[in-house]
Order: sequence, then C-alpha cells, then structure tokens
Amino acid sequence: MLAQIVLTPAESKKLIAKAIARLESVQQAARKGIVALHPSSSTYFIVEEITGSKPKTNYWVCGVVTPRGMCVEMAMALGSKLTPHEESTDPGDLQGTWVIEKGQLGGEEKLSSLLYRMTPSDVYVKGVNALDPEGNVGILFGLEGSMGYIQTARKKRNFTIVYPAGLEKLIPGSVKQAAKEAQFTRYDSGMGMPVGLYPCPTGITVTEVRAIEILSGAAAIPIASGGLGGAEGAITLVLKGKADEVKKALDFVEQSKGARLPDLRLCNCTDCPVPNCKFPITDKRAFSPLT
Repeated sequence: MLAQIVLTPAESKKLIAKAIARLESVQQAARKGIVALHPSSSTYFIVEEITGSKPKTNYWVCGVVTPRGMCVEMAMALGSKLTPHEESTDPGDLQGTWVIEKGQLGGEEKLSSLLYRMTPSDVYVKGVNALDPEGNVGILFGLEGSMGYIQTARKKRNFTIVYPAGLEKLIPGSVKQAAKEAQFTRYDSGMGMPVGLYPCPTGITVTEVRAIEILSGAAAIPIASGGLGGAEGAITLVLKGKADEVKKALDFVEQSKGARLPDLRLCNCTDCPVPNCKFPITDKRAFSPLT
C-alpha cells in the first residue's frame, strides 16, 4: 500500500514526539527513572506525550532562529533559570531542564545535580539544529554551551541521549565540517547572537522517517521539501508497506496534523540583556527597537 503525506515542521515535531515517547528506553525511564528534556520546540510535545499534559513553565524554548537572526526567547533573556546567573558561566549551574521522574513532571534543579543522578537506564532528550545526509546531528551554541557538558556526563553515567531531528534541519554537507567553519568568536559581523555548531558524537536520532518506522513498521520516503501558505519548511513523504502498517502510520499522522507551538516571545533589541548579540549586522544597540 502507498500513501502520500505532508507535514509542516510543527506537525513533524508532534509525530516524532509520539515515536520517541514509545521507544522502549524512554518508556522504561519514564516509569522507573528519569527522562530529562532540554526545553525546545522539538521536546515540547514529548512532555505531553509522556505525561498527558503540556509543560507548565514560563518557557518552552531557549535559543531560536528568527527572521531577525539568532535570538533567545524572552523568558530566557530576561533572567529565566535557563541562563547562567551573572556570577557564573558554568553550564552545570543551568536550571530549567524539564525532568520527568517516575511518570511525573518535576521541579527545577541544577544541571550538574540532575546529570549526577542519572544512570544507564535514564534518558536525556535534546533537539538539534543540523542533520547531515549521513544522519549526524549538530547543535548551535553561544557563550558556554551545555551540550559538551552533557556529553562528558554521559561518558561517566552512561545514560542514553535521544535527538529529535525533523528533516527541515537537513544541511547538504557534513556536520563535522560545518562545525569547523562555525568559529563564532571570530565573526566580524552577524545577524543576532553569534553561535557555533557542536557535532554530537553519540545518541539515538529520530527523524520523520524513523518515527514512521517506530510507530507503524511502514517505510517513509521523502520526496519533496518546502511549501507556501504556512507550509514553509514542510516535508512530503510517501508511505510504503503492508496495508495495516500504512493505515496505522496514517492514524498517527492524522493525530499530528494541525499541531501548533506556543507563540514566540522576543525582546525588543535595545531592551535585551544578551551581551554578545549583533543585530542586524554589527551592534544591536546602534539600531531602533523592533516591534
């Protein structure tokens, strides 16, 4: 049986969330241990899939790519627990990771404390910014990024890292090579906050293709990208498999259609306290606020 589907980026995130929530490692960690999720548009729906409710926090995303350039969500920029306190730039002091422990969404704690408590049966979920044709993923970072800190902890604690990665994140070249070129401390100009790219060395990556396989056993073949009228960034796929597999896949796709993320809140550039932002090209403080 064959079927054709179209998923917007938000719908893809919802579908991928359904698949990640059904991974055996994630289900086991959610029931008996810890599922830690870095707040992002890619992990927002996963919390709901596991707990049955959306995250009840003032933040749902950290750094974002916006039309004006690289930016941060307002709750983060204005002093959320997601950013280091002024007296500390240690990633271990970061607070705000969503923690599902024994099926319940818990409160905030320092990243260092959280990672220390994690075991080989636990899972950390982190959205990505780049996916290359070989399936490697990369994460953008500014100032002191947390991903290197998390990877170091993983080597000691041996927990699993899962990367939700919609095909909208696909780049044409190698993530490893791209990371070498992203020397953000040497940029002469930029749009928004200068960032580097961290190539992630290990973990489980789940795209729309893998999500369809996890959820139904059917195969998914991407045949087109992009669109208009709200379908910018969309992916078109052909579903292929036994009739029951494709019908099951279509059920999950229909459950994901119409998915929407919360509104994005950004500071006016002149009010934003992020110190290393350059907007639109050189110094944000030389320009009038955006509305």
